[in-house]
Amino acid sequence: MASSVEKWVGLGSAMAGLGLLWSRMPEHVHEEARHIISSLTPMVSAYFNPYEQITVSEYSEEPQFRRNKLFDAISAYLSCECVGDARKLRAELGNDSNGPLVGLDENQEVVHSFRGARMWWRLCSKASKNRGPTIISILPGDADEPRCYKLVFHKRHRKLVVEDYLPGIVERWRELTARNRQRRGRRLFTNHSVCGKGVWSSVPYNPPATFGMLAMDPGKKREIMDDLTAFREGKEYHSKVGKAWKRGYLLHGPPGTGKSTMIAAMANFLDYDVFDLDLTSIKNNAELRKLFLDTTDKSIIVIEDIDAIEVDLATKRKGKKAANGDQNDGHHQLPIDLSDNSGDDKSKVTLSGLLSFVDGLWSACGGERIFVFTTNHVGRLDPALIRRGRMDKHIEMSYCHFEAFKVLASNYLGVADHPLFVEIGRLLDATQMTPADVAHNLMPRGKRKRNADECLAALVEKMKKAKMESASPPVDPVDEANEERFHSD
Repeated sequence: MASSVEKWVGLGSAMAGLGLLWSRMPEHVHEEARHIISSLTPMVSAYFNPYEQITVSEYSEEPQFRRNKLFDAISAYLSCECVGDARKLRAELGNDSNGPLVGLDENQEVVHSFRGARMWWRLCSKASKNRGPTIISILPGDADEPRCYKLVFHKRHRKLVVEDYLPGIVERWRELTARNRQRRGRRLFTNHSVCGKGVWSSVPYNPPATFGMLAMDPGKKREIMDDLTAFREGKEYHSKVGKAWKRGYLLHGPPGTGKSTMIAAMANFLDYDVFDLDLTSIKNNAELRKLFLDTTDKSIIVIEDIDAIEVDLATKRKGKKAANGDQNDGHHQLPIDLSDNSGDDKSKVTLSGLLSFVDGLWSACGGERIFVFTTNHVGRLDPALIRRGRMDKHIEMSYCHFEAFKVLASNYLGVADHPLFVEIGRLLDATQMTPADVAHNLMPRGKRKRNADECLAALVEKMKKAKMESASPPVDPVDEANEERFHSD
């Protein structure tokens, strides 16, 4: 008993001595010791903590740069599997859904079991620094990102989570996405600016146009359909030759020749979504890059009237040369001024930034995408934009010819042959009438719908009038004014 008392007395004396020694040490030694203890505390706590954590941020690499698909996969998975156990939910109506989407609200925790292992999921408004469990970063994000999922599990289940659980969530998400796509049908996306950032919004897209209704030579239509089929089934071929799974189409021709109808027919034939890209609402190449990365596979990316962009580029080039004394001749690096506003509202998209997604480094991000450029003036385009390999197939949408007319007559009037067809074919060769003009004259109008004979006769008269107008020489406004003055005198 005495020996035990002596031990405690000795320990107390030692502690008193250490306290006296500590009080006599300089202040900078105190600060250094506190710093060492503070840095060792999380390490010791993590060593004895049996749980680990995985953080999945909403955006990867940079805030607001590219949406993390694993985050979307987890959201869909938890909404399907675990939403029944949550007490706080969030509901919203998405662009791609017909009904409300219900998911976890922020700071709501749910527990999920997988092969006997318990998983704790929590949706947080931003990634917080956790000094306890070990952090495994799957797709690293910044600590101030908008939202993130935190998955906590026992450390003995790490291999199960990384190799089986998370890949299973991704596979389940792909199944749900494919099922929802079949249910929702095709979508037409367009980009616009929200809070200074480019985002996509969509509406249901079910155009009636098909290749069978397209006013075009049947052989040419079959060639395009075969090309699209080969592309859709060419995943292994593109991988074998080391090329990105994408294809470019240039549709060129006068207005009213069916370029937009061709795009709709392609979307129907392939069952692809359509992304209509408006470059005038994009601030710079970084925003353009984000929009491209947010497009989905099995999609057609459309840029209409690409010749207008070329004109703006040429105007910008002339202004820059005048300001810099023709110091820079690399026109692909010059910005395209697509806005009438001044200041920061002007678009700073460059042609090189656009081309990098068509067949440059960024073209390999994603797959099964078709790029379609349309133009009314193919001669105005930069050769670098339309060269082979960048625009793989050039499709001329020409004026209406006899084979195209027969398709229109079948579509609008339900006739395959008529005595006026011979005269109409002769007039089509002598005039330049677009398929849109021909269809307008074939469409029955008015309270008393015209029959096929009346519609075809009206079309013949319209083409005869167009032929006479094209044959007569244009009237000089100056001569016309002089003639009127002569008669008035």
